[in-house]
Amino acid sequence: MTSIQVISTLLLILSNGILAFISTRITKLPLTLNVLLWGMISSALVPILGIDTGIRFDNFQSLILFVLIPILVFEASLNIHTDLFKPLLGTILFSATAGVIIATGISATILFFGINHPTGFPWIAALITGLVISATDPVAVISQLKSANAPDKLATLIEGESLFNDATAIVLFGILVSMATGDSASDIGAGSLLLIKVLLGGVIVGAAFALLTKVILRCVGRNSDYYFVVSVALAYGSFYFAEHTLHVSGVVAVLSATLMVKKDLLVLKDKSKVYSSWETFAFIANIVVFFLMGLVVTFDMFTLQWIAILFGILAAFISRLIATYFSVFIGKVVFKHDIDWNYAPVMVWGGLRGVVTIALVLALPLDIPYWWTIQSIGFGVVLFTLIVQATTNPMLLKKLKITQ
Repeated sequence: MTSIQVISTLLLILSNGILAFISTRITKLPLTLNVLLWGMISSALVPILGIDTGIRFDNFQSLILFVLIPILVFEASLNIHTDLFKPLLGTILFSATAGVIIATGISATILFFGINHPTGFPWIAALITGLVISATDPVAVISQLKSANAPDKLATLIEGESLFNDATAIVLFGILVSMATGDSASDIGAGSLLLIKVLLGGVIVGAAFALLTKVILRCVGRNSDYYFVVSVALAYGSFYFAEHTLHVSGVVAVLSATLMVKKDLLVLKDKSKVYSSWETFAFIANIVVFFLMGLVVTFDMFTLQWIAILFGILAAFISRLIATYFSVFIGKVVFKHDIDWNYAPVMVWGGLRGVVTIALVLALPLDIPYWWTIQSIGFGVVLFTLIVQATTNPMLLKKLKITQ
């Protein structure tokens, strides 16, 4: 991208964000959805106005993965209640690993038999689709939980699961795509070992970067501005080194690093300044993500693939319902965690799809014949969760009367 392209794209994103702020007040729809809609409008206007953003298919996925996801993961990790997170770790890990695999299997079965086109949409296509619509995004839900004064334990369950299941989805996606392109054999054992290696590798990388960061913080002194700059370096450094250099989970690396350095905030008198800076940073990143999604969404997806999208929405809901209730059951019975059954409906309906689903469907190789069907289903599910689930979730919270 040239400097002119960077500036024009930045101005385009900012102007769309401002328009989205205004339309959010009018429509009462979630801000992310308004940003996405304005992005779709921009995608139609940009060619007419002769604007070249410099954004191409081959750099789109990297832009989301390496530029935006580290920000979102760090900010989410920074706001996790550590005292609640540790006791719930067993349930969170089960939901984010076994839960994702269960949801993927159920979704794939519904999609395969629903679409009923074994040659055009084989089992491997159904599995990839089931996986990309199983990764959840808690951003919109967490803000709703805060405004509804919902228990911190519920927010921790949703946010913790989302962070870990993003990592699981990214790893399994690579395995399934390799199988689809014929780059690797279908070996469940090898795939399981790779998943364990990638997750543990992410933890180790995160721990190493956290220790290095602690040393740097001691050298620079107790200053919130310094802390913010160092934490930005930590988020990008740990993610890049994990994903690009060692090919382990960057999401888990950032998550583990953040949890380890969080307590260093306690020594800062103006620690709220760091939190507010990261909230603003993540807020901007979310606007950029959904604007970029709007640029690539086409109306043909919904006119030509509407049946497949409907099956995708049905599969996403049913699989999420079964996987969530089973995970809560395991958490209560096996891990002896005190989890209210009323949390489960909120976890199901609040399981919005977003950034990771978008990043994965945009990473699909164009040489697999069913890539557009998968991408259409992924975008359709994301839109449904934003339009229907995100807007009605406050009513569910009110009806269940879950407050602390």
